Amino acid sequence: MKKSINIGLILLLLFQACSTEENSSDNINIESSTEETIINDATSIDKVSTENIVEELLAEFPQGIFYYLLKSEQVCLVEKAGSEVIREMEKDLIEGNATQEKYQEYFKACNIPPPPDPGIGGRQPVAEGDNSPSEANQKQEQGNPVMQGTTLSSMHLSYLGSIRSLENNLGNIADPSLVQTNDGNLRVYFKNGNEPQAGISGYDNLIHSAVSSDGGRTWIVEAGVRVPVQSPIEALVIDGTVSAWGWKLSASGDSLVKYESSDGKNFQEVSIPRFVQSDCKDTDGNPFGPLGDPTITKLNDGSWIFHVQELVSPLGPFNRRACVATSNDGISWSVQIDRLYGGDIDVTTNPAIKLNRAGIVEWIWPTYDFMEYRKGPDGINWSEPEYLPPGGDPDFLDLTNGRQLLAFGNFSSRNGGVLIFTERIETKYTITSLNTGPTQAPTKKWLVEGANPADIKVMNICIDLDLSTAQGASVEIKNINNALEVTVIDNNEKFANPQCVYILVGPEQVMG
Repeated sequence: MKKSINIGLILLLLFQACSTEENSSDNINIESSTEETIINDATSIDKVSTENIVEELLAEFPQGIFYYLLKSEQVCLVEKAGSEVIREMEKDLIEGNATQEKYQEYFKACNIPPPPDPGIGGRQPVAEGDNSPSEANQKQEQGNPVMQGTTLSSMHLSYLGSIRSLENNLGNIADPSLVQTNDGNLRVYFKNGNEPQAGISGYDNLIHSAVSSDGGRTWIVEAGVRVPVQSPIEALVIDGTVSAWGWKLSASGDSLVKYESSDGKNFQEVSIPRFVQSDCKDTDGNPFGPLGDPTITKLNDGSWIFHVQELVSPLGPFNRRACVATSNDGISWSVQIDRLYGGDIDVTTNPAIKLNRAGIVEWIWPTYDFMEYRKGPDGINWSEPEYLPPGGDPDFLDLTNGRQLLAFGNFSSRNGGVLIFTERIETKYTITSLNTGPTQAPTKKWLVEGANPADIKVMNICIDLDLSTAQGASVEIKNINNALEVTVIDNNEKFANPQCVYILVGPEQVMG
């Protein structure tokens, strides 16, 4: 289309150039006007052409990954990558070829989360020497080869409640940190941030809070800012005082800061020895990129440990690592270079590490598909991993009444963030997250043992939507070998986000 129109414009110019010289002064004006028209027409042609390409791709791949992007994201991807690259990507996804590394630069240029890899679970390979489970231990395959997947931990997460961005006129709420208040209630601190692609308002990139008087089921967002830092925080109650660690952002390198509060609402900064982002180094002596919130705990021997995620890795956008530091007093920190992890398996969000009331150190490493859980006696030696449902920025809290909570986040690019609150329980159910392989529409699948069809609910937690009754979505439950195979397909671009879709099983609402 462009070529034929440009030829027409060229012929128009030639026609004007061949006109008689009787009206030469008029010709100058005409040519000047024509040049302006050509420039405007070219801009208009480009715009029309891009929109036409978008429509062609949508028609060609009506339920591909391109279909579920926002209109502005579709236009940007066409401009940055071109139609043939997008077609190749869609075909790679259908055929089950790797896509993330191949196409991530185009998605990054448009500020879009990367396309998923369609391999088994989308998991990245493990590098030799990583402080991480072997590939053989990462997947527990079912007897039926068609139903390969990962069996979730017997430590189930019972869904309690959520806080959502849009319901509270907040930005992209994320990074929960839980404490129990003196009166037995709960308070969660979170960052009220923003993601550029979300197009939501109400954010200030500072730390806010919410309280719950019913054990985490319902929450009331408190007015005002709690901690004036533009980073997530780790909050712990130490001798009745709430201590909060975060980062003071600086172009020359972020530095660790600490705030304290006697009432959990009014915080004052306290002086601590200098610890900066560049103190975290890899085995080659190179400093880490900007860091996320540190997760901190006191160990059985009285020493302290923190893990901290690399927000932006110099190794590549999805090769984030975690830095590990230790302290004798919880004030001065020393980096343990030999204990860093991640890089080959991405540390997708901030990890969590806590000493529980039984004296066991618990560690969660969030990856793309799951939250990987380990435990051990000393923060060095760990059990084989167990797998929890996907989530970001987890935080443990053991209550005085013996209940064990786990909070984590998730995100929808169209609806902002959600904070999810769960209680750790054990039930009769066995839940396996099944591999779906490449699919035309966003799809998730589980195998559930020990439940009836009436016990099953499939929810998009980000927007509190039951997908069995939602327009554009479908939930199918089949009985296979005395187990339930549950499949959800989400076709509605207004709420499509497979990562925010969870299965809830039984009256306990066990998450999978």
